[in-house]
Amino acid sequence: MSDDLQSTHARSVGRPKADDQSDRASDLIESAIEMVAEGGFETLNMRQVALRAGVSLGLVRHYFGGKAGLISASNAAVERKVAAIFAAVFGDSNLESADQQVEEMTERLIAEVSPKIIYFKYLGQLAMRNDKEAADSFAVYFSTVQAFVERLDKTQSESASRDRTWAVFQFIFLQLGPVLLEPQITHILGRGAFEPEMIRARVKSMSRMLTSGLLSA
Repeated sequence: MSDDLQSTHARSVGRPKADDQSDRASDLIESAIEMVAEGGFETLNMRQVALRAGVSLGLVRHYFGGKAGLISASNAAVERKVAAIFAAVFGDSNLESADQQVEEMTERLIAEVSPKIIYFKYLGQLAMRNDKEAADSFAVYFSTVQAFVERLDKTQSESASRDRTWAVFQFIFLQLGPVLLEPQITHILGRGAFEPEMIRARVKSMSRMLTSGLLSA
């Protein structure tokens, strides 16, 4: 096999190699996020991450040092991704009706979450870890959700009696619960918990719960 053919064959394994270091690091982080989302942190393997990204194991170690560094970078990336999703949901609205604003935010949430559900599946796995870094990263997510709940409260006339802290946790339970219950949801409903239509039905149900007073205790 010629050198050119060998080079082409090498590039065909895994993801295409990026042209610059930033893109390569991002590809490695995305590979790690996918592995964790699919099987949990215990399945995260540096060699498999390298294989998925189509690079050498040495390059993974060069960028992140080891598994701990890769997890830190993945946590930070998911924080940014989720913050961007909620920022898009929070976009300015020209609608005056509170119900219309909630409906608009619901549609935006569906549009943003469906193609990026992997980051919420990662958060579901992160929530089950018991270490300081996971706790710190999850606290960032909590703050992001808190801003969303406060935005919802502004559209409601009876929000003063709501325990906002627990409202935030309730929202998180609704959002990440399907990650933890995925096998059972699929078994009972006969469909994948993260199919687009299932996500749509779940988000609409979640929005109705958040705005109908069920969380005002």
